[in-house]
Amino acid sequence: MTTISAIVTCYNVQEYIATTLQSIIDCNFDNLELIVVDDCSTDRTRIIIDAVAKMHPELNIIPIYFSRNTVGGVACAANAGLDVATGDLVIFIDGDDWVIPANLRDAVELQLTRDPDFTVCNCLEYWNDSGEYTEYPEAVYWEKLPTLKTIDEKRNTLLRMAPFPWRKIYKRSFLDQNNIRFPVGDFFFEDNPFHWSTSVCATSFEFYDKPTHVHRMARVGQTVNAKGNKYLKIFEHATIIRDQLAASGVYKSYELLYVDWVLRHIIWCGAFVPAGFLNEVFERARSHTSELSPDLFWHALAISGFEVSDVRKLAAIYLDERFEFLKEF
Repeated sequence: MTTISAIVTCYNVQEYIATTLQSIIDCNFDNLELIVVDDCSTDRTRIIIDAVAKMHPELNIIPIYFSRNTVGGVACAANAGLDVATGDLVIFIDGDDWVIPANLRDAVELQLTRDPDFTVCNCLEYWNDSGEYTEYPEAVYWEKLPTLKTIDEKRNTLLRMAPFPWRKIYKRSFLDQNNIRFPVGDFFFEDNPFHWSTSVCATSFEFYDKPTHVHRMARVGQTVNAKGNKYLKIFEHATIIRDQLAASGVYKSYELLYVDWVLRHIIWCGAFVPAGFLNEVFERARSHTSELSPDLFWHALAISGFEVSDVRKLAAIYLDERFEFLKEF
């Protein structure tokens, strides 16, 4: 019998954790291992987890409670869940999100039938401030998938999609055999190196074009809502990804895709940091682009499809023209 290891990572989500856990329980998987990793919450999150476990003594609910909050994002918590997981399949869920049981069951059935290294599912966004549901803005990729013939074409598209680990169903053996874990450090957005590692290592993957997960947006305390310089941490992940590709001997195969990813995240970072950090964006971006050959940089920029203003920003960085970069904001 197939065991599903559902790994829930949480921190101060007392308003949402019961919904998250119930949505997983409602999937009615025959053999569920529900691992809940709490990163030392200071609210009632743990009390609620314990209450849910007490209400469902028939389920295998495994709480892991950290004694102190860890640095960065969810890497330590997610890795702790992976380290104790015994299931054949692994599913991640953020402690403020939820799953759509019927669709997730169908996606698991697809995963079991075709037996790829992992299955990528679609997702929805729920806006906490308005109660509105929206589709995640990557329809162009889902529409393109049926026309792709080779695994390399599909992999290239996958690497351009959002890196969310929580909308994928992984074979645990695939993660373990390739020693794939989240990078731990004083940073956020650690799902990016994880996404690159899984995408590059996989010999097979499937796509399920229905939403299995609902991602809660615009809630108080959410990572992407906080202001400050944490967006600059994406440059550390650029280095991690590049070094991983180089260590695997495949950097040249993915060089153009990697450069495209770097350029897009430079623009993303510049859009989110407060104005006082734009000089640091320039410095970090300059260190990652100055080493690129002119042929590679200008080719990547030419086929990027960026807005004119973004092209000017990136060109200014590459040409080391700080004023021209800053005046675009």
